[in-house]
Amino acid sequence: MSQTENRVEELIRESIEVKSSLLADVRQIDLIQRIAASIIAALKSGNKVIFCGNGGSFADSIHLAAEFVSRFQKERGPLAGVALGANNSTLTAISNDYSFAEVFSREVGAIGQKGDVLVALSTSGNSENILRAVQVAQEIGIQVFGMTGQGGGRLAEIAESLRVPSTKTARIQESHILVGHVICELAENAMVET
Repeated sequence: MSQTENRVEELIRESIEVKSSLLADVRQIDLIQRIAASIIAALKSGNKVIFCGNGGSFADSIHLAAEFVSRFQKERGPLAGVALGANNSTLTAISNDYSFAEVFSREVGAIGQKGDVLVALSTSGNSENILRAVQVAQEIGIQVFGMTGQGGGRLAEIAESLRVPSTKTARIQESHILVGHVICELAENAMVET
């Protein structure tokens, strides 16, 4: 077997092991169910789910918001999902006029309402713009959940957070999108049934 083949298998095994560890952690499974239940309750009340993240986590935020607005696996009406930072004009205006640390918090302040749910994705849990968004959301009365890596960072100190049992960014992000898809399916099923 070549070095490339070995590395491919090693990376796939590593990803499976992280997900297996996540699956074995009853507290994390319970938290995923509670995040989904909170989002379902918000949607049924006419509220929305808001996602935010930087880099790959930003891409995951947009991906997950799209699953809510368009569809995940079933034909249904649109569900209110928003990814902060997706409007380039708003993103650059806030970055230029204030600072990049304010890009998400100003948007939360503009569109967030009590009863919404914010899901903040951060592999480190220490991104200042994520932390500020969480603080503003909590002041408004928005329920906040984090998705982080193993350490949780400062995000896990201020919001209940799913902690993926890994310190590797790629493995953390792979698990975040898996958990996001699980939440999408649970929410979609609940909303189609009503």
